[in-house]
Amino acid sequence: MYRILDLFCGAGGFSYGFSVVFRGNHLAVEIDSIPLKTYLHNSPHSSILQRDISRLHANEITMVLGSAPDIIIASPPCEEFSLANPTSDTPAIERIYGTGTARLLLDTIRLIGDLSPKAFVVENVAALMRSGGKSIAREEFARVGIDEIHFNLVRCHQHRNPSKRLRLFISNIKLDLPRQHPPTVMDAIGNLPPFGLGAIFTCTDPVPNHEFNTVSEVKMKQIRRTARGKGAKHFKASKGKVKPNWVRLRPDRYATSIIGHSRYIHPYEDRLLTVREHARLMSYPDDFIFLGPMQSQYNQVGESVPPLISQLIAKEVKAYIEP
Repeated sequence: MYRILDLFCGAGGFSYGFSVVFRGNHLAVEIDSIPLKTYLHNSPHSSILQRDISRLHANEITMVLGSAPDIIIASPPCEEFSLANPTSDTPAIERIYGTGTARLLLDTIRLIGDLSPKAFVVENVAALMRSGGKSIAREEFARVGIDEIHFNLVRCHQHRNPSKRLRLFISNIKLDLPRQHPPTVMDAIGNLPPFGLGAIFTCTDPVPNHEFNTVSEVKMKQIRRTARGKGAKHFKASKGKVKPNWVRLRPDRYATSIIGHSRYIHPYEDRLLTVREHARLMSYPDDFIFLGPMQSQYNQVGESVPPLISQLIAKEVKAYIEP
């Protein structure tokens, strides 16, 4: 039996794989009550704490778990480092030691140092390693007595995840995930119940979170005009770059990155993908239910670690703990 602590747990994508691989007590910590409800719905036997992690003490964690955790997983906020953020070219030292959410990386390291788990894995965007971020992370881990850390870059689509996603996993073990080709978009979502006229002639059981997302007629016109691989909308990213949003996915390829505030257009139908279709493209099983307003559900999916990837990482952690 293992004690597992999940910091910034969100809806529970990172925890999902660890709950499959490890039996034991799970404690999830999150400040937002809506994803916490999703987490508890899907992991009813876990303990949860709704806390600002910058004010969380290790003693409270050990009191809830009964002792220090064996494993810590964490996904501190990455918005300030994301290349989609227009200010992401600011030096890492200003962000990590500033007043924004990037500073929560320091609290993550503080708790890891205080609790001394057998294994830890911290997820973030790859851009954290730019502008001095990698050196800062290494120095801060050394400050709490952890000298051996690994910066593991994982391209999720190379490990059977149906969507492209480059993520950094900082850990005390080297991750070597098995490679496998990803399914295409239509392989992942093609058998979900249809909408419109197709629904009339198809008798299927409803799938949770597979609900039509209604948009205005103006936006519908934009959707109808959008070709595959192109975006109906655009936004400004770092260094003045303009990136597409509301991208119409290609049916015969894996999806582009599924991220929180982005939406995607169905390859064949003139509509946005449903929350369930987003979840399928992030390797969530259909029995994983998302709660809260629809916009929050989209964000819960896009801001998570794909469960398929978390399970592969959990297997690596288990091999390390149980050689």
